[in-house]
Amino acid sequence: MDLRDAAQELYAVLPRDFTAERTALARKAKDDGDKDLAKQVGALPKPTAGAWAVNMLAVHKPEVIDGVVRFGVSLRAAQEAADAAAFRDLGQQRQSQLASAVHAAKDLAGELGAPLSGAAAADVEQTMRAAMADAGAGAAVATGRLVRGLSGSGLESVDLTGAVAAAGPEDHTGSQVTAKSEAKPTRKQPSSAKEPPAAKKKEPKEEATSLADRRAAKQQAALEEARSHFEAADKEAQNAEETAAKAWDVVNELADRREKLKAGIQEARNRLASLEAELIGITRDADAADTEKKLAVRAASQQRRAADQALRRVNRLS
Repeated sequence: MDLRDAAQELYAVLPRDFTAERTALARKAKDDGDKDLAKQVGALPKPTAGAWAVNMLAVHKPEVIDGVVRFGVSLRAAQEAADAAAFRDLGQQRQSQLASAVHAAKDLAGELGAPLSGAAAADVEQTMRAAMADAGAGAAVATGRLVRGLSGSGLESVDLTGAVAAAGPEDHTGSQVTAKSEAKPTRKQPSSAKEPPAAKKKEPKEEATSLADRRAAKQQAALEEARSHFEAADKEAQNAEETAAKAWDVVNELADRREKLKAGIQEARNRLASLEAELIGITRDADAADTEKKLAVRAASQQRRAADQALRRVNRLS
């Protein structure tokens, strides 16, 4: 077992089991005589709730992570090619892709017995957004060893410092792909220092290049406009999603209170039914006792009259 194997096993457990599992893995490494590994394992940080949910997708539903990463590749390709129409179309699909990934994470977390809060679900969405925007972030979420959530809009590389446990160079290789692809178009720029003296022979090519440059500039302007509209709409969507997440939390809280009140009402109804049954029994016993009382009073009256008659007879004979 090396550090990566231990981390892969550790970051696949439930949050409530993390500390105990880390202690067990460190003890195993120590028992195997590898004190350095034991120390490294013991220092592995517990992932945030959002990072844990992303790790669970990587372990149990890798197709979700793969879909996010592939969508990000298409989005960045359209951006690098200055394809405004494709970028606009993909931008419109982006939110549904993110929503689908977050929904899968919430469902999976619930199935595993560790439901996500609204804040954790928002962290998952932000991490998936970063994975779409940056190749390095896409590679990081696929490791299953994410420690914290990621953040990025695509305007700059995502900061992956300390984001992946037991990280190696291959976990961040995607970040260089973007940089290289962005640098490729600059090779097409003509160099005036090497222009041959026979300028007349280059005129058709230069004219074609100028036309291509104008078209590229036009496409770039259209792309920038589409990106501006997209970022504004994306910001509004994020605000709306945060509001929806808060509203969802309120709904869950009220639902919990409603269930507790229902349980209290049912308990009160059961108690009332028990008291009503007891009242019926007492009423029946009271009616029976009243009947017995009347019979006893009547018998006592009869006995008293008989006694009075006997007394009057005694008085006459005296």
